[in-house]
Amino acid sequence: MSTPRADGGRRTTLLSLGVNVMLATVKLAVGLVASSQALVADGVHSLVDIVTDVAAYVGLRYADLPKDEDHPYGHHRISTLAALLISSLVLAFCAGLAWQSLGLLIAGDANVVPGMAAAWVAGAALVIKESFYRYARREAERLGSRLLMANALDHRADAIASLLALTAVVVANVHPGWAALDNVTGLVLAGWLGSEGLKIFIGACSDLTDRAPAESVLRDLSEHILSAPGARGFHAFRARRLGDRFEVDFHLQVAETATVSEGHAIAGRIKADILARHPEVVTVLVHVEPDMPEHRKPDGHHGRAE
Repeated sequence: MSTPRADGGRRTTLLSLGVNVMLATVKLAVGLVASSQALVADGVHSLVDIVTDVAAYVGLRYADLPKDEDHPYGHHRISTLAALLISSLVLAFCAGLAWQSLGLLIAGDANVVPGMAAAWVAGAALVIKESFYRYARREAERLGSRLLMANALDHRADAIASLLALTAVVVANVHPGWAALDNVTGLVLAGWLGSEGLKIFIGACSDLTDRAPAESVLRDLSEHILSAPGARGFHAFRARRLGDRFEVDFHLQVAETATVSEGHAIAGRIKADILARHPEVVTVLVHVEPDMPEHRKPDGHHGRAE
C-alpha cells in the first residue's frame, strides 16, 4: 500500500533520475566531442548518481508491496539487485575511461586543448547539481528518509566533480601548455568514481550474502529491549538488510513464572516499540524463553526494567 512518505520519496527520486539522465547524456556527448576527458569522467559520475536513483526508486516502489507465495520475505532486495547490476556497468565504464586517459598521457597525445563547450556544460551542471542537492536534502529531512539523504549527498559529490572538470577545461584553455591537465583530471575522477561504484557493488554483495550490519546499528536497534516492562534479558540478537530495510530476530527472556500469554504480550510490546521507533525495520521475530541459567548466553544482556 502506498504511503505519503513513499509517494514523496518516489517523486523526489524520479525528478533526480530525470536530471541525472539528462546531465549524463549531455556531459558524455559534449565531453567526447570537445575532447575533454574530465567532462567525460564527470558524466560517469552522473551515471553513478543514476545507480543510486534507480536503486532508491525501485526500493521505494516495491518496499510496501505485500508478501506473496513466491516472495514470503517481501520484495525489498530488488533494489539491491538493481544496484549490483548498474554498479557493475559503472565500474566497467570507469575502467575504460581510465585506460583511455592513461593511454593518451603515455602516447603524448594529451596536448589537445578541450573545447570551451565542455566548460559551459560543466558550469551549468555545477549550478544544477548544487541546487538539486539543497532541494533533495530538504525533502529528505521533511520525509525523514535516510535513503533520500544518502541520495542527496551524491548530488553534492557530482557538483564537486563538475567543479573539477570546469577548472581543468578553463586552465587548459588559458594555458594550452597545461592541456594534459584535462586528461589527468579524467584519470583522477575515473579512479574516484570507480571507488564509489566499487563501494556500491561491495555493499550490494554484502547485503545479498546477509552480512551483519555495523555494531552501532545493532546497538541502536536493540537498546529499547531491556527498558520494556517484563523483559529480563535477551541474546542472539541479529539483523540483516533487505534492500534499505532490516529484518530483526532475537531470543527474549521473561520471568520463569510468566504464562505463555504474558510472555507473548511482553514480546508483542517490544516488537511494536521497535517497529514504531525504527521505520526501517520491516520484520521482528521474537523467541520467548524463561529467565533461567541455561538460557543465559555469553552474548546476552540481562537486567530488570522494574
